[in-house]
Amino acid sequence: MSRSAGALRLAAPAKINLTLEVLGRRSDGFHDLVSVVQTVDLLDAVTIEAAPGRSVRFVGEGGRPLAVPGVGPSQPELIARAWDLLIDRYGVDDRAAVRVEKRIPVAAGLGGGSSDAAAFLRLARRWWNLALDDAELAALAAEIGSDVTLFLNGGTVVMEGRGEKVRSLPEAPAADDWAAAVWSPELPLPQAKTATMFHALRPTNFAGGRASRALVARLESGRPPRADDVYNTFDAIADEVLLGLRPARRRFAAALGAVPLLAGAGPALFALGDPERLASAVASLDGQGGRAWLVRPFARSAWAIQEVAPSSLGEG
Repeated sequence: MSRSAGALRLAAPAKINLTLEVLGRRSDGFHDLVSVVQTVDLLDAVTIEAAPGRSVRFVGEGGRPLAVPGVGPSQPELIARAWDLLIDRYGVDDRAAVRVEKRIPVAAGLGGGSSDAAAFLRLARRWWNLALDDAELAALAAEIGSDVTLFLNGGTVVMEGRGEKVRSLPEAPAADDWAAAVWSPELPLPQAKTATMFHALRPTNFAGGRASRALVARLESGRPPRADDVYNTFDAIADEVLLGLRPARRRFAAALGAVPLLAGAGPALFALGDPERLASAVASLDGQGGRAWLVRPFARSAWAIQEVAPSSLGEG
């Protein structure tokens, strides 16, 4: 199969769920949800280039090798899962190396693994010159993981079903209009964190979708989200499941002067507000038992595959 020359690189943004409403449990064991999601400018970077054999490497700051927890033979990392699917369906080859430069914390509720997998799919379509339209690529993404599809769209979206039904919303207003403080505290996490969070939900926790509908209407009218617009079903049970979250939440709230919301299935927390005020809170929290960032909307128009010089990704 033909492929591109050189190396290709693509940013992989984090996301925050401005709303995340779990509606109820389905007969197939999954849960129906509705969520308004915004991709933000906390970015991983995914690169693919030619190599003698297949490899997927994760590196942290300074290029140091980074282990990805919670994956193994029975639960392959999402890029590996996507690659296996492309081999089975389209006969792509194993002679490539993928490098993921991680800034998004792993298993924090910010979607880093799903975003990396979506970036890989977009790169793979071009690398191997696959004749796949956006709808076909989205169908593949839904097989890989519930959040992967939203990262193929990016920007501001509403997702439904178990997360595979994604509709783009108008792009968020100018970045100066709003920002979010995000803090990822260092906490011990249960095995299969997200599944554990869903299992802990009780019928009384299920929502009806009102918060998401109201926020969709606000965004479609061209207005930015406010602190009062955010909502997360998991906030009701998160302190029971995530040990140490309660004091972390209090610490973040004290720094912000506002109540933070759980990001996705956590343990990261976020709050919307004035960028200048949030920047002060971020500076006081970063490196103090976790990492903190001031993030702004990352629009779908900001995504572009870059051709870069090959680097030796297949070595070491």
